[in-house]
Amino acid sequence: MAIEDPLFFDDEAADLTVAGRPAAVPWPVLVVDDDPQVHQMTSVLLRDFEFDGRPFEMVKALSAADARAVLAGRPDIPVALLDVVMETDDAGLQLVRHIREELGNARMRIILRTGQPGQAPEREVVIAYDVNDYKAKSELTAQKLFTALVGALRSWRDIVTIERHRQGLERIVNATPPLFETRSMRTLVERLVEQLGRVVDNAGGSVVACRPAERGDGARVLTVVAGSGRYGAAIGQPAEAALPPDLAAAVAEAFATERSVLGAERCVLMFRTLEHGATAFVLERPEPYGKDDHRLLELFCARVAIGFDNVCLYEDLLALNRSLEQRVTERTAELAANQKALLAAKERVERALERELEAKAQQRQFLTMVSHEFRTPLAVIDSAAQLLALRVESGEAARLERLGVIRTAVQRLTGLIDSYLTDERLQAGNLTLDRRPVDFAALVRTTAEMHRAAHPESTIALDVADLPGSVSGDADLLGLVLANLIGNAVKYSDGTAQVTIRGRRDGPLAVLEVGDRGCGIPANEVGRVFDRFFRGSNAGGHPGTGIGLHTVQQIVQLHGGAITVESAVGEGSTFRILLPLEPPVDGRR
Repeated sequence: MAIEDPLFFDDEAADLTVAGRPAAVPWPVLVVDDDPQVHQMTSVLLRDFEFDGRPFEMVKALSAADARAVLAGRPDIPVALLDVVMETDDAGLQLVRHIREELGNARMRIILRTGQPGQAPEREVVIAYDVNDYKAKSELTAQKLFTALVGALRSWRDIVTIERHRQGLERIVNATPPLFETRSMRTLVERLVEQLGRVVDNAGGSVVACRPAERGDGARVLTVVAGSGRYGAAIGQPAEAALPPDLAAAVAEAFATERSVLGAERCVLMFRTLEHGATAFVLERPEPYGKDDHRLLELFCARVAIGFDNVCLYEDLLALNRSLEQRVTERTAELAANQKALLAAKERVERALERELEAKAQQRQFLTMVSHEFRTPLAVIDSAAQLLALRVESGEAARLERLGVIRTAVQRLTGLIDSYLTDERLQAGNLTLDRRPVDFAALVRTTAEMHRAAHPESTIALDVADLPGSVSGDADLLGLVLANLIGNAVKYSDGTAQVTIRGRRDGPLAVLEVGDRGCGIPANEVGRVFDRFFRGSNAGGHPGTGIGLHTVQQIVQLHGGAITVESAVGEGSTFRILLPLEPPVDGRR
């Protein structure tokens, strides 16, 4: 940068000089430039500038490295004037990155000055680097320099004010939780004295709390109940004797008016509760209190008022608790007597439960034994009936009918045993599926033919051509499901049964519907038909155990499917099964 640049010899500069230097703390401005003449003339101009009653002071750095060293010891510098090209072509830009990213200094306002705009184009620089202004040295007059510095200082001051408010709010947030946990008024006042000094950074100052207290003669006088700093030793003394006269007078006036007074030298805060009366807190410190301090104190007091209410409520609860202690004592004796009765009842229940569990185990063992003992003779009877049916001549219809009755009874008894055993295994939780590909349509047809043969007087219509070719499942258990549903459709039909069986595919599901035109199920009982041992009000004339539909639902759910029912009294019922074509992905079934 040459000495002839307008920055140093512009006519506007003559209007900016201020006679004399104010005796105020100057604004430090970091000037980073490798040209000593720039430092010299900038220092001359800054000497004549003034803002907000404070002069300017230049902090000199001849390179980016010098600037890093300066900032390491003075992170509070508000404004920096940076050259771009110094020890390297982008030394100034790298210094910007160091300030923002490595030092984490977002408050400093950075004005980039360059004598070679082409080396660092303005558009690219302001986008890529966190700078606050960009000036070419050739266009930076003294007036423009002053305007840029004042704008930067205002921005820095606003940022500092915002940060100070944020820190004050953080102190309020951190200070209030311990107060809300306080359970006595004395402890609350002591903690308030401690926390008030932190909220407004009362370093070097004092806090005192006063409230009326009774003397030995019964009179009530203002007394110091808590204090810090120079008032820490005044606790328990009358305020008039322990405090300076002006401070004692300010406290007395606050109690008389019951109003807080926020001033520059001291702040008097008043809190009042119905049960404990008023308490005054006074803050003093060497540094004057400003408007920001006053706002923080007002906000803190608004939050702390809840703490006073909490203490009053807690003390009310203590009084209520004392009144309840006698009732608790009386109830304790009564409960002790009842406890013995409960223990005796518990023992009886446990013994009954043990007997029930033992009975269930014996029941399962008995059913297993009976099913084994019954299956062999039933199989023999069924086989013999089949052989006799083959030998009977076609003309002997009566004999064939009796053999059919025998086979039907055998099949019913075998199915009943299978249902009982399956239900017991389901209840015990040890029923596992033998999953294999099952020709579901063929299984439906086979089961339907068995019922046609057993009930020749019934009409069983089949429409399963749209069922998928294969379903993953346990063929025996699915056969038991079909036998139960078709058997129920026939059994609960009045007169000649008319059963309709339809099947189709619905995406990844096989859907089978078994409908009848029987007696139907009352609407208030539809939701209970799958309950174990439930039998409807219209099932009295039909034999059954009430476990068939419950077993059907359990088996379908084991396959990862679902079963629903639609029914109307006098119109019949339709049971709908939805089975996944493939096993569930989680493998739990």
